[in-house]
Amino acid sequence: MRVNGSLRTSVIILLLYPLFLPGCRPLTSRIDIYDRFRVSSDDIITDIVTGLQWKVGPQKDLDWYDAGIWIEQLGGNWRMPMRYELKELFDAGITTMTWGPFDNTGWIVWSVDYSRRDMSYAFCFIPNDVFLDAHEIEPSGQRVFAVLSPPGYWIDAQRTFHNLNLCGFLLSRLYSG
Repeated sequence: MRVNGSLRTSVIILLLYPLFLPGCRPLTSRIDIYDRFRVSSDDIITDIVTGLQWKVGPQKDLDWYDAGIWIEQLGGNWRMPMRYELKELFDAGITTMTWGPFDNTGWIVWSVDYSRRDMSYAFCFIPNDVFLDAHEIEPSGQRVFAVLSPPGYWIDAQRTFHNLNLCGFLLSRLYSG
């Protein structure tokens, strides 16, 4: 019996597929944080998986508005991270136990959450995936990271900011660009 090439390839793939299953995990879970995050001479941390660049803020407690002012003073297109971007760092292994290149003395990092009325969110980096509401925490251990996106990464968020600005929200403290 004669079998055509594409059917033969499909059969081979189906037969070999179970051999590769045990090693199939997301790429981010196999990369050590010191390999995933590269630090430049000017202390900019680059995530080689997402392409995002990060700066760790001052080693002092900041409220959400002061965090936004610090980011604005950086100039350029630096912005406050969105909640899911900090969650990505946490999932990559960045916690209060293993800050890696994000070394700081805090345990909470400010972020943006569009679902909240004031858009502030305090992301907790204590292990065990503990999240705190920004209005329920005492003002200690609150830090800021600034993030810079690669071209095209943040287009949807910029459109959202533009639409909110049209509605009268002043967002200059969150994003300067």
